[in-house]
Amino acid sequence: MKLLSLKVEPLGQNGWESPLLEFGKRTTLIYAKNGSGKTPIIQSLAASLGFPPKFREDILGKCASVILHAQSNGEPLTIRRTIGAKNTDFHGTLDFSGEESEYFNEGDFSIALFTALGLEPPRLVSNKGTAAQPYISTVLPVFYLNQGDGYTAAYKSPSPFIVDQFVEMVRFVFGLNPKHSFDVKKSLIEERAALEGQTRKIVAAHRILENQSRG
Repeated sequence: MKLLSLKVEPLGQNGWESPLLEFGKRTTLIYAKNGSGKTPIIQSLAASLGFPPKFREDILGKCASVILHAQSNGEPLTIRRTIGAKNTDFHGTLDFSGEESEYFNEGDFSIALFTALGLEPPRLVSNKGTAAQPYISTVLPVFYLNQGDGYTAAYKSPSPFIVDQFVEMVRFVFGLNPKHSFDVKKSLIEERAALEGQTRKIVAAHRILENQSRG
């Protein structure tokens, strides 16, 4: 995916609005004094991709939504994510190649965005042993690097629900097979059950053979 531009829309007549930030062709450098608003730009980018908003209260009270324009496989992609303080539930729209869709939970939004990006997320094992698929918010922390501390707790997914989640996301990003595939686990369980069934049949047949031999 190629990022093109980012913009924050105001909440109401007295809300705060950002100018259009256009990303560079290869690298975008944001340089400014402390307190100038560099962090909200990164937070806006993450929120537009589905990450839970982590803005200051004054930003949540003055800003309505974030719009991200991008390209995926040469096709236009526009994402609008609601971030206002009055909208605590997830809400976002995704316009890909002229087709717009609306989402009210992070799971459905993530599936749609993965599809638009040409990615097929694996079925993994959750902490409860059930099937689970990655969210965008579980993948994004792979790309977060704090200059002073590297990968820290602040940049991890807020609620890990997948076994070895960070490791699984790194493997997913680099196209490696999952460490804990639910489908593989399910196949092993089914094969083990089939083997136990065959073992019971062999034991029963052996008992029948012994009884017939005695007769």
